Amino acid sequence: MLGMQRIENSQRLKYALIAMTLCFSLWSCNEATSQKEVSGLATQEVITVIDVDTFEKEALVAGAQLVDVRRDNEWERGHLENAKHFEMNNPNWQSQIETLDKSKPVYVYCAKGGRSAKCAQQLKEAGFTTIYDLEGGINNWNSAGKPLE
Repeated sequence: MLGMQRIENSQRLKYALIAMTLCFSLWSCNEATSQKEVSGLATQEVITVIDVDTFEKEALVAGAQLVDVRRDNEWERGHLENAKHFEMNNPNWQSQIETLDKSKPVYVYCAKGGRSAKCAQQLKEAGFTTIYDLEGGINNWNSAGKPLE
């Protein structure tokens, strides 16, 4: 009888340990997920890709920091009103972005979205905290029938 009681206690202890391990594992996974979500939110807020209509409403207002990173010949074919032309391959690129106010949002675009994504990343690395990138670039802008200067 005493031997059976020890076996039962041993099994109960085993089940209790398994239950505690499972609870701890689930709690740990939840903590890791929460931390990833918080850090993901922080990086997500710095660079945001926005659609043509949102870009038009926000970037074409007076005082907005609007940057076209296309090549000279692309710029000459048409650009957004009040945009600054900062060609990424220009040797003055770094000094040009230093003219922008890091505390204000920056709106960037290129032809399709590739160069503006690189520009947005460089702006982030330079300390800019709010960057909006035009989804699909000027090509999407043109397809939507939006005006160029």
